[in-house]
Amino acid sequence: MSLMALKHARSGEVIHLLRADQLPELKSQALVSTPELEVMRLVLNAGHLVPSHAVAGSITIHCLQGSIEVQADGRRQTLHANDMIYLAGQAEHALQAITDTVTLVTILRVPAPP
Repeated sequence: MSLMALKHARSGEVIHLLRADQLPELKSQALVSTPELEVMRLVLNAGHLVPSHAVAGSITIHCLQGSIEVQADGRRQTLHANDMIYLAGQAEHALQAITDTVTLVTILRVPAPP
């Protein structure tokens, strides 16, 4: 999973998440990166495993295409196109792409304690 150092969206800019002319060259990319918010398009090939980890802030994982297994809160759940899951801050989670998958991951960034 390589998040390319591409340009982030500016306020008011339209982002095309999935277009036929983007496939199969679609790549993982941080789309929005601010002190408060991170939005990433995560593109995973079938079988790819993102090991268990946690982030400080709340997170949503929205499956745009394909299917992906999410391990969190002691359960394994499969997301298919148009399914979304919410995870609380500090929730340990792992991801495994069942098929070639495109997801939209949103992370609320929590400021570091003073």
